[in-house]
Amino acid sequence: MASTAVRPGFITAFKIASHAVTLLVILQAVLAGMFISGEQADAKDQHELMANVIVVAVVIQLLLAFLIRGWGQFRLLYWVGVLLVLSVAQVGLGYASRDDTLPEAIHIPLGVFLFGLALVISILAVLEDRPRGTAA
Repeated sequence: MASTAVRPGFITAFKIASHAVTLLVILQAVLAGMFISGEQADAKDQHELMANVIVVAVVIQLLLAFLIRGWGQFRLLYWVGVLLVLSVAQVGLGYASRDDTLPEAIHIPLGVFLFGLALVISILAVLEDRPRGTAA
């Protein structure tokens, strides 16, 4: 069976969504730093709101990954799916850390990992529409 055709418009949208998610995750870290340092009291509320925005953005990113090539592009679906699951877990850990320090101890390094994963997905998005040929 032939490979499903690449849909360039969806690739562009996926690239934009991927870069936006990466920027939102780094902004999330800035907001966390602001409220942990006591710099800005309402940064905690903004951090909480941004967490929900990130989850929605990753859902959109997952939909776009599927629309690029359907199930034929498993690599993108897999990594964005992992990002979604970990983002939802991160939100849960954030709420759980209000009552306990162990979730907070996991929440912070998981946030660092989420940034790295979002950055890898952004790189994969840039490479997505490059021709796949033989090496010279």
